[in-house]
Amino acid sequence: MSRYAYFWGCYIQGRLPHLEKSTRAVAQHLGLDCVDLDGLTCCPEKSMIGNMSHRAWLLTAARNLAVAEAAGVDFVTPCPGCFGTLRGAAAEIESNAGSEREVGAELASIGRTYRGAARVSHIVEVLHRDIGLSAIRERVAQPLTGMRIAVHYGCHLLKPSAQLAVDDPAAPSKLDQLVEALGATSIAYEGKLSCCGGLLSRVADEETAQAMARRKLREVMEQRADAICLACPACFMQYDATQLLLQRKGEELQVPVLYYTELLGLALGLTPDELGLSAHRVEVQPFLAKWQARRRAIERVREHWDYELLCKCAECGACAFDCPVVGADAGFDPNGIIRELAEGRVDQVLREGEFWRCVECYSCRESCFQRYSMLDIFRVAKGLAVERGLVPAGTAEGIAAFRKSGRLVEASASQRKRLGLPQPPASGEQELTQLFEWRPEPPRH
Repeated sequence: MSRYAYFWGCYIQGRLPHLEKSTRAVAQHLGLDCVDLDGLTCCPEKSMIGNMSHRAWLLTAARNLAVAEAAGVDFVTPCPGCFGTLRGAAAEIESNAGSEREVGAELASIGRTYRGAARVSHIVEVLHRDIGLSAIRERVAQPLTGMRIAVHYGCHLLKPSAQLAVDDPAAPSKLDQLVEALGATSIAYEGKLSCCGGLLSRVADEETAQAMARRKLREVMEQRADAICLACPACFMQYDATQLLLQRKGEELQVPVLYYTELLGLALGLTPDELGLSAHRVEVQPFLAKWQARRRAIERVREHWDYELLCKCAECGACAFDCPVVGADAGFDPNGIIRELAEGRVDQVLREGEFWRCVECYSCRESCFQRYSMLDIFRVAKGLAVERGLVPAGTAEGIAAFRKSGRLVEASASQRKRLGLPQPPASGEQELTQLFEWRPEPPRH
């Protein structure tokens, strides 16, 4: 694992120091070897400084890289803008002999040497590559199971892809994988790769900037996202600060915005105070409360079902096509019931009682690759419903008859006599009664 120097850039330390706090906290928790360096400046920012003077942009970036090179470290940055500038400048110098000579000569005049030895990585790359998904899963102390997260990649983490080469710009997955390593669900939504529009605020087009933020916020709310997760300070300001402005105008928006290291820190067991979450403009407490409530709800699910197999069943749903009840009534959605259980809504499922429509024909079980089918899941639900008295009338009558006499239906003496049949043998209901008096119900799994 490399030894890194932090490159914070301007906006994190100047306006969003809580993002620095969470990044430092998780880096220390995970054992990343990170140091601070004196002598760094703005990366510099491309849309302002790069357009002012390409030479100033290139030399400023090269000087920052030379500082890391002299210290014998690589850069890790939480800012895609800084990442794009530093890696992009290094790529330009490496690919152009003339630029390399010019940069070398200019930096030599101030006593700096540039050899291109310092690498630049975004924190998403370092976590995915150096720590790894398996190690993160193993270190999760408080999983985010049941939480629906809308991942936002932003523009500058992925593009220009020829220089950055972080992920597939058209179908990225690394940040999604990092989110799901924490136990959360990364939801699919149409505007996932859209730009946040934050740069428009700098050119006095607040109306369009707000429209772009509003569009994504409303979309992820419609998709029942519990939060947006991102890895860019500029995008963070756009969705957090702009959302607050929209709220003050009376718009009904409530989407907590979390930088990935904050989400990671929570899953690792760090407290909101250790991560600086109180500095957010949009209140994070609803997310934390929902998370804790879902954790408790899912623990209840685990008491009765194999939760991992239940989730796999919810994700699959293939056997619903074999269900004869679905064939007769398209309104019956057995996989939807299982998804509700996977999200911890046990009480709602038991109250609604749709699982009683499972006729236990075994079709789903015969085709289930994990042998943990809808039938198995619904049988547990039926047992819990019986305990709570949430039973259809016909089923309740059968249970009551069995408890009374050990039979579902009593034989008709007159019918049997008319058919010339002997009276039924004596019942064993007395022995059953003795069994029920002393034997407790076994746990349901």
